[in-house]
Amino acid sequence: MQRVRMLLMAVLLAGTGIAFAQDGKPDGRLEFTSTSYGFLVGVNKGEGKLLVRDRQYLFSISAIKVATLGVTKVNALGQVYRLRDLADFPGRYYAVDGAFTLGQGGGHTVLRNKKGVMLYLQNAQHGVELTLGGGSVDIAFVEPPAAAVPVTQSRATQ
Repeated sequence: MQRVRMLLMAVLLAGTGIAFAQDGKPDGRLEFTSTSYGFLVGVNKGEGKLLVRDRQYLFSISAIKVATLGVTKVNALGQVYRLRDLADFPGRYYAVDGAFTLGQGGGHTVLRNKKGVMLYLQNAQHGVELTLGGGSVDIAFVEPPAAAVPVTQSRATQ
């Protein structure tokens, strides 16, 4: 009984930390698209953009999932919290999730990296997929942050 109480308390405290992170204004926004393929172990590759302080930073995303089967296309939008420094954004993020998509589906995901940056994502998926495990997501800038462009300017006009 004592272990059950301790486990329940740990889950509640972890959930409280997630809720507190969303109480403030987000430090940035992001959007990405990716494609996922899986047969027991799944891989996911894609690209997106991070919008922080009226600047746009391009990034790539790659992920590995366990206990997954299927093929899906993912479109996601989200908010970034606890981003103290732009250098804290790239890295490995972790999530535990389960999903079933048949045709079209969607959901919410919370990811966190070792520097405390938290991503709150809303996603839409198209395809067929069954995922029962979790995995990791690696994010890397495509260009050095110094190459970022203002949000109002597109790369085609440069």
